[in-house]
Amino acid sequence: MAGSKVKIWVGLGAYVLASGVGTTWAQTHDAGHADYGKHGVQIAQTGHGHGGQGGEGGEGGEGGEAGAAGESKALAGLNEEQAYLANIAMIRGHLNVGNELYAAGKTNDALPHFLHPVEELYGELKEVMEEKHVSPFKADLEKLSDLVKHKAPAQQVQAQTEVVLTRLTDATSIVPANTLADPAFALPVVIGVLRTVVDEYGEAFEGDTIGNPVEYQDSLGFARVANAMVEVLTPTLTAKDAEATHQLREQMNTLLTTWPAVTPKKTAVRTAAEVSGLVSRIEFATARLR
Repeated sequence: MAGSKVKIWVGLGAYVLASGVGTTWAQTHDAGHADYGKHGVQIAQTGHGHGGQGGEGGEGGEGGEAGAAGESKALAGLNEEQAYLANIAMIRGHLNVGNELYAAGKTNDALPHFLHPVEELYGELKEVMEEKHVSPFKADLEKLSDLVKHKAPAQQVQAQTEVVLTRLTDATSIVPANTLADPAFALPVVIGVLRTVVDEYGEAFEGDTIGNPVEYQDSLGFARVANAMVEVLTPTLTAKDAEATHQLREQMNTLLTTWPAVTPKKTAVRTAAEVSGLVSRIEFATARLR
């Protein structure tokens, strides 16, 4: 799989491409381009040079993702639909890093990122799915995690990932497109995901060093998806307040440099407090844009 691209769709109406880990996202195609179908947004990570050495298995419940007290804090203030979309975004973040690790041959390291969507996040979607009559897709998530457990060929894992991403796009479509494009609605979703990034990144530390690669990778995946959401909103935000949008994009680009690779080194680029401070500045920048 060296040099191959791992496709991840964000589902917000434009195409986004990154040529490597931690790079700036670049919008390369118009919204709705026929080549990219109804998924809308693609994050394509090159598969070379980024192996993983993360731990295998779950973390015993990720506070800030599913069901735990951390999530209610991270997503505090979001309405039901916003929290629903934030959890969908976090599933996409898991699949992003999971596919990158799997394509690099780090199958054990990838496994938690395919287990957590069904174990920790799917339950957060069920109430809205039932209320809005969204077709269940738990079986699709379970099929994907089973493929990873059994170390299926990477092409099969990516193919099933795209099945799941199609289902996520369908699940997102319950929110009208004009609502998704409204900064007053969408930016709080971004901030909810970024607050979860802070929680996950903090959990990656043991003392002053990175001791839990899975939490590090979770925060990376979530940050990528949050950044892609900002990328899609940028034209609308720029029309509203170009200076605030520039500040927001600068802060997001700085935040992404926290993760130079999907596999962490013991010595982190930033402390948990520094990442928290960056997210606070991003939140401040979005206040002028809602």
